[in-house]
Amino acid sequence: PGACASEARMSAPGASARACVSESALDFLLLEATRQYLDKGEAGRRALHRMGFQVGAQLAERHTKHRARFADSTEVVLFVCKEFWPAAFGKRVDSLKTNNKGTFVLTDNAFRWTRHVAAVGPSADAGESARRAVAAEHARVPAGMLTGFLATLGYPAEVVADAKNAPAVVFTVRLQGGATAT
Repeated sequence: PGACASEARMSAPGASARACVSESALDFLLLEATRQYLDKGEAGRRALHRMGFQVGAQLAERHTKHRARFADSTEVVLFVCKEFWPAAFGKRVDSLKTNNKGTFVLTDNAFRWTRHVAAVGPSADAGESARRAVAAEHARVPAGMLTGFLATLGYPAEVVADAKNAPAVVFTVRLQGGATAT
């Protein structure tokens, strides 16, 4: 199922159907937009995170307005894995781990936005190193999306994306303040 099917599952009751865009066209657009922002250096990297944050915040408002408030951080992170992730990225998270002290590790073994990332270098090792670096940069927007989604729901968090084994990406979510698992 593509993004359109995911969107339909998470749509608010009574929401109208939306036109769908080819997943490959959307993937290419995201890769190219990310590259354009990365050409701006650190300011571009911050802008990518801010854009992701804004998108995540808007998705949180849209997809949770008709449901009861989350009881605790575990419930909200499970919602992220089962509802938000498929709507945003086309599949569920492959693995969720927690230390029950406010840290959650979400693993997507075939993260959609890094599976087509490629880079070249003077040697195979240099090319692989460059590919990992590019994949890490492309994980900035989804890390921002997670941060914005959680913050909007009252669970401010620091989200770090590790794409060294792309296309697998590991997102470590550290809840801030009193928002811990209960």
